[in-house]
Parts: sequence; structure tokens; C-alpha cells
Amino acid sequence: MDISRVDARAHLSRRSGISILPHLSQYRPAFLWIDREPDLCCDDCPSGRGGWGGRKMQALFAATTLIVATLLGLTANASAGSLEPTCTGFKDLQLPGSDLEVASTEYISQAPPHCLVRGAFERRKGADGKPYEIRFSIALPDAWSGQFLVQGGGGLNGTVQPPAGNVAAGGKTALARGFAVISHDSGHQGEVWDGSFKADQIATLNFAGWSVEKVAAAGKALVSRYYGRSAHHSYFAGCSTGGREAMASAQRFPLIFDGVIAGAPAMRTSRSNMSLAAKNVAMNSISPTGKDGLPDRSLAFTDKDRSLVLGGLLKSCDKLDGVEDGMIGNPLACRFDPSSLVCKGGKTDECLSADQVRVVAETFSPTAGASGRPAYPAFPYDTGVMSVTDAIPGLMRFDDRRNRQFNNHALTFDVDDAVEKADIDDPQQRLINADQWTDLSSFAAEGRKIIFFHGMSDPWFSANDTVDFFERMKKAAGDRFKTDDWARLYLVAGMSHCRGGPAALDQFDLLTALVDWVEHGKPPEGVTAWGTAIPGRTRPLCPYPSHAHYKSDGATDDGANFECRP
Repeated sequence: MDISRVDARAHLSRRSGISILPHLSQYRPAFLWIDREPDLCCDDCPSGRGGWGGRKMQALFAATTLIVATLLGLTANASAGSLEPTCTGFKDLQLPGSDLEVASTEYISQAPPHCLVRGAFERRKGADGKPYEIRFSIALPDAWSGQFLVQGGGGLNGTVQPPAGNVAAGGKTALARGFAVISHDSGHQGEVWDGSFKADQIATLNFAGWSVEKVAAAGKALVSRYYGRSAHHSYFAGCSTGGREAMASAQRFPLIFDGVIAGAPAMRTSRSNMSLAAKNVAMNSISPTGKDGLPDRSLAFTDKDRSLVLGGLLKSCDKLDGVEDGMIGNPLACRFDPSSLVCKGGKTDECLSADQVRVVAETFSPTAGASGRPAYPAFPYDTGVMSVTDAIPGLMRFDDRRNRQFNNHALTFDVDDAVEKADIDDPQQRLINADQWTDLSSFAAEGRKIIFFHGMSDPWFSANDTVDFFERMKKAAGDRFKTDDWARLYLVAGMSHCRGGPAALDQFDLLTALVDWVEHGKPPEGVTAWGTAIPGRTRPLCPYPSHAHYKSDGATDDGANFECRP
């Protein structure tokens, strides 16, 4: 054991303002580097851990943790072998080499009992003259499981959400399971769609993903200080912007997290927004003029028209999973021809006009430039595309009142020009995007795991784009790292953006699946899904490219009567 390496790594990180010591918590044990001698390995050591799973290492871990805790001045009540951490003392907490300050501490007695700590670090004056800092909130449960989770953000971030860890957790949050959970604002403060922070270089870099590394380091340090020992495993879970942050973490900082959940990743908003703008313009061209003299897209299709499209879609694709149940359980096999709905004569409530059919077809086609090459993939046909009741309306209702970022009343659109502006004229966005880097070789080699999920009715980011990335990632891995050993993708039929959908089973526990995979070597397969949209119904959520198929016997609302098929 070479503990001299501790001092060699104890310099401060100029980039984050956080002591570099917390970064070592990605290894076992935290804050200490130990030469991995071959004789310390065991037959059942977890993959990529260099022998940390052996009994010899457990004894060595206990001894070295005590030594390091003493050296760092960590305190814990270890009487009778128990820990009794409290919130007291955290208000005046100082981390060596960091400007981290605790703003408040609060003991929450409701289940699960935990210490809630709010604070900030990396305070500075930005290039735009505005003050910046990374604000965070961390929940430290009394009954700590030894696990740590960073919670992803949403939109353009700017606010600190309650640290619970509810993404893909199936109704039981990470905090309720005993995880220590931290959330943050990614280094700027503002309303969810306020992009003014991009006037500052560091704020933009933090939003691009660097804040996740910094917050993970700070969170691991706080966990170690509070409990007197480091987390034995660290995770990240997020959806939308949080999904992009999850991808960026695995791509750019592959040793921070043992397991990552990336939901509906906003991996290239420059392209997805471009595609939606093009579809807006197509619908504008057939939209009646509103009271303000502008095209009103909400009037382009009546409720009856939308029902016709949904009915035609279900007629073509509902039975592809072996049962007719109002869900499209095999969405990748769905082939729907909107021209089947066109009126043979004049427009009636029983058919669509030729212009309406053209817009439906264009809405669900790839967005292509003058050469015909797709600039963004098609959106899937699915049951939620006609939704008008969800918080985020379906793809066929571009309602500016609830989709402010899609406020577009133009009648023409140049895809090639929009792509050039997105890919060439906006270098910041190219850095923020997470769709290009497919090399996760270090992540995979270290035994880390990643699970993607995406709703097939997502009206903001096409699930087909996530499928495309997954396939490119698989190709990049080649024969060196079989993707099935470290990555999964789950496509959720009927689900809108991260949640919701009129026929969606949008509750599922991928967090347990990830933990079982990371900590127990059990690869995830079918995961039970349910939702309030169809009470009493369950289905297995199947890993791509399989789908849940009815076995031809038993109640169709019982997921036990379905199996995952290619």
C-alpha cells in the first residue's frame, strides 16, 4: 500500500474550486489510492474493480478508512459500532480548498428521516458582470444505504429541485431507498427557459456538463464528512436535460458514476428544435387565421380529425403485439399510411383533406434538406401524438400557450440554413450537445453501466434519435466491449416526454434494475411497467430491440401474460 500518493493528489482543482480529494471517491476506498496487487484479487470480484470485492480487501478497507477519516478530521459516533450523524455542525462546515458554504440545514423527521443541506460553491463574477455560483441541495438519510445519487436537471436548469431521485424509480425514490441524493442548478440561476447565462463561458461549460462533475465531487465529500465513510457506489439519474447530463457524464467523465440512467435525452436540441420548427411551418400552411391575424395551429385539426388519425393508427398497429388493447406495444414495427384517411370527395368528419394528410405525413417523416438527406429522424407513430390533455401536448398539437419555445408563425422554412446555423454558427450548442461522442470504452472497461429510456410519444425529442445514438454507440464499441454487457435501451409505448400519455404505462423501476446490474452482476431484462392512464394494467418493459408480446392466453391486463420478443 502506497499512502504517499494521497499527498500527491491532495492539490486543489483550479477548475472547480473543490479539493481534488473528493474525486478519488470514484475508487474504493474514497480518498486513498492503493496499489492493486494481484494476490488481493478474488474469483468473484466485480468486473472492472481490480479486486475490491474480496474479503481481504474488506478488512483492508475498514482499516484504511479509519486512518483516512482520522487524517481528515472526520467525526462520527461509532459507539457500539453505530453511526448517529446529525445536522448540527454542518452550518459551519468547511471543505479544504473549497469555497463551499452551507446556507441552511434542516432535519426532516417525516419518512424517510434525513438531513437536508442547502449551499453553494464556485462563487464568482461572470464575464457578463453577473454573479454566479453552483447551488445545491443534498438529502442525507438516517438509514443510509451507502449509495449516492446525483439527480439530473430539466429545461435550461437554473433552479435547485428537491433532492429525491424519482427518475425511473417506480414510485419509490432513491432517497426513500436510503440513497444520499444531491440536486443542483448547474451553475446559474434563472427561469427554466432563460438562456442569458450563455453570455458567460464558465456558466455555459457548467451547463454543458462540467457542473455534474463538480457537484458529484462536492456531494461525495459531504457524504464522507457526514457519515464518516464514503459511498460504496455512485449513480446518476435524469430525464430530458438530465438525460443529456447523464450521457455527457458517461462520455466525458467515465469514472465518476458506477451506473447512469439517461431518460429522453435532450442530446441535440439544436436539431430537434429545428425539426419541430419545420413541422410547425407545415402546420401553419393549413392553419386558420386566429384573432391576432396569425396562423392558429391548434385549429388545423379538430378533435374529430385527431380521433381519425389515432383510429387509423391503432387499426394499422395495435395488434402487432398480439392483442388489441389501445396500445401500440410493438412500435418499431408500426407502419401507418396517412393517405388511407383522405377524403374521396369533399371534406367531412369521417375523413381528412388532402392538405391535412400531407401535414400528418410530413409531421412523422424525417426532416430533410434539399439533398434529401435527413437532418433529424422521424418521430414515431404512437398513441400519445394526438394528446391535448397532457402537460406537454402531443406532436400533432403545437399549442404556443403551452409550448412557448415553439412560438413560430412562419410559412416558409429552409432546413439547410437552419442546420448550418445550428451546427456551424453556434459552437456553444455543439459543446452542449451529447449526440456525437459514441466512444464509451473507458466507461465500459471499468464495469460501469448505462440504461437509456425514451417515450415513443415524446413530442419534443424523437425516440428514434435515441435509437440511432444507441446503434452508433454499439457500432463504436465493436467486438471489444459487447454492448449487452454494459448498456440497455427501453422504449416506452405511449409515454410522452419523461412521463404522461393517454395510454402510457409510465411508471417503472429502472433504478433497482441498474443497482442489481452494477452491484450484483444481474443484467436487466423485462421490467414491470404500470401507470395511472390505464389502472390495473401492467406490461413488461423490454430492452431494445425486443417488445412485450402477448402469449395468447390469460388476462391481457396482466403483464405476466406477456413476454419480451425480438
